Amino acid sequence: MPGLTLPGDARVAVIAPAGRFSKERLLGGADTLRAWGYRPVFGPNLFAADRYHAGTAAERLADLVWAATDPGIDAIWLARGGFGCAHLLPHLPWERMVARPLIGFSDGSALHTALWQAGWTTAPGGALIHGPVVQSLAPAPPHGSSSPVLVDHETRSALREVFAGRPVPLPGRHLCGPPGRRDGPVVGGNLTVLASLCGTPWQLQGAGCIVVLEDVGEAPYRLDRMLTQLAQAGCLDDCAGIALGQFLDGAATDPDGLDYGPLDVLRDRLAPLGVPVLCDLPVGHGPRNLPWPVGRRGVLTDAGISWAFGEG
Repeated sequence: MPGLTLPGDARVAVIAPAGRFSKERLLGGADTLRAWGYRPVFGPNLFAADRYHAGTAAERLADLVWAATDPGIDAIWLARGGFGCAHLLPHLPWERMVARPLIGFSDGSALHTALWQAGWTTAPGGALIHGPVVQSLAPAPPHGSSSPVLVDHETRSALREVFAGRPVPLPGRHLCGPPGRRDGPVVGGNLTVLASLCGTPWQLQGAGCIVVLEDVGEAPYRLDRMLTQLAQAGCLDDCAGIALGQFLDGAATDPDGLDYGPLDVLRDRLAPLGVPVLCDLPVGHGPRNLPWPVGRRGVLTDAGISWAFGEG
């Protein structure tokens, strides 16, 4: 797949356009990149801090612009998600940025959506990878350590495959809607972030696309609210299908403690669209977060998503 491959000696800009991260985990994740043969290059403001952000908006924007314009950088990898990418979108110098692989997820879905809709994945060398952030690539944490979540061996292996131009299929199962084969660009990401883009110039345009959604820590009623917002804003109009990743830790935040879960609400909201809806894809905020190429053409069946090799 042109644009997806990343040579073993690539210089990878590590930046934090959103939330603050664990420095220990970040350095461990950078060591993992070095072990894979890549050369991580830290953004000039990487270790800045401003409340819950990894620096002021100006500092975070400067690092993103540097990573997307410096001719010595081959790829961009986000340190963490959190929140903050939306601050940067109105100020990006679109005409100066050079398309190159950009890897991340969670709040990175704002960047992925905006860049995809601006033609990043059709430009020479451009690719957008929904996949683990750098801090989640650290080695196993000390005994008793908790967050952030570190990704598993299958995810690490899948990252090596995607950078060899061979993205792995994403298995899933049919949840609702008509069964059958659908194809189209695969887009989407974090539901909360996508809902927050509604009404902005970077609102998701899902027509003709397979839309992937995932989230963490959201009670069913909040999932309902965000899906309703996406649908009423037209983001899902004429989409080819929906593929649901992990929706973790939602039941614990439901104040009513009722006997339903995220999938029940997701089914209620998505079945009326009349398109195939899959669930249980291994993508999201858990240890298994298989990478997938945003904007690339995929094939959705009742068993998951596979990739149309040779097509953009």
